[in-house]
Amino acid sequence: MKPLAFTSNKSFSGKSSMCVSTGKLLMEKGYSVGYMKSLCTLPERVGGNYIDEDVRYILEILELKDDAKDICPLIFTDQIHDKVLEEKICSKSKEHLETIAKSFKRISEKKDIVLIECPKNISYGLFAGVSSKEVCSAVDAKTIIVMKYEDDIIDKVLFFKNYFERFFGGIIINMVPNHNKDRVNEIIIPYLKSCGIKVLGVMFADKVLSSVSIAAIVKHLDGEVLCSEEKIDELVETFMIGAMQQEQALKFFRKKADKAVITGGDRADIQLAALETGTKCLILTGNFQPTAIIQSRAEELGVPMISVKYDTFTAVGKLNELIGYSNLHELKKLGRLMQIVRNSIDLDNIISILKN
Repeated sequence: MKPLAFTSNKSFSGKSSMCVSTGKLLMEKGYSVGYMKSLCTLPERVGGNYIDEDVRYILEILELKDDAKDICPLIFTDQIHDKVLEEKICSKSKEHLETIAKSFKRISEKKDIVLIECPKNISYGLFAGVSSKEVCSAVDAKTIIVMKYEDDIIDKVLFFKNYFERFFGGIIINMVPNHNKDRVNEIIIPYLKSCGIKVLGVMFADKVLSSVSIAAIVKHLDGEVLCSEEKIDELVETFMIGAMQQEQALKFFRKKADKAVITGGDRADIQLAALETGTKCLILTGNFQPTAIIQSRAEELGVPMISVKYDTFTAVGKLNELIGYSNLHELKKLGRLMQIVRNSIDLDNIISILKN
């Protein structure tokens, strides 16, 4: 069978989740599955090698024994990225692709199918000759594009189909808001099928999958946990901004449970209102420290308080990037992911693509 490359239209579209869950379903059907991430951008040291954080969990989930150097053949940190640009190493792109191809060859031995997770998004890596399309070309892979739902999704799918040419396999539409369900089922999917595009799955918005751990918030915002650090593995389902008067805040915050409230670090009134209305964590912007009374109350309730350097507007923008991001080590989310994917993905159609 051909290898299968998972790409996405933008970061945090669910590419890793779709890759690993498809791998699990293929294993359930009796296939021997291999995996590699062509370009690792968030490396962490595991033993004597560097691999991406998510890759470490994927190795466990898919029970992989291949050499980590083959699973993550190329490492591109921000520093390496800039070095490549400064040294104008574009001429070495062939060498990069050869490294990926050699790793793929070793991983594919005694495997029925190899899943390749491509870089952050379709265009990333183009500067060094290792973008998603170039990776597909190097190993003759079919690609599935995990598309985060947008109103203009049809235009983008048509563009990507033409861009990938013979390597295009189909799409999975992810994170569809429930109010767009009829539009997707009755208009978008029929149109795409009329264009000869295979829609291999549709994933609708889910509270558990779109939730974010407090630990992920801390990491993404480079924040400091001020109290209740033992609670940072809890999941947050929604974000609310506190920028009103206290009386209004109480009424506003009671509308949502399992929330994180983002407010200025100097707004003790808003912080107190949030703490009294089922808040999972408080994100204090502007690099302010809370008053002793507020911190004491947060500790009493077991609500982590996170101090961040960003202003509220910037913090909210960065947090929007995390919506739908599934940390694969969060077992609650992994179990829910497999349940939904099993009912939403056309695995037989995916297998048929790999046989052609």
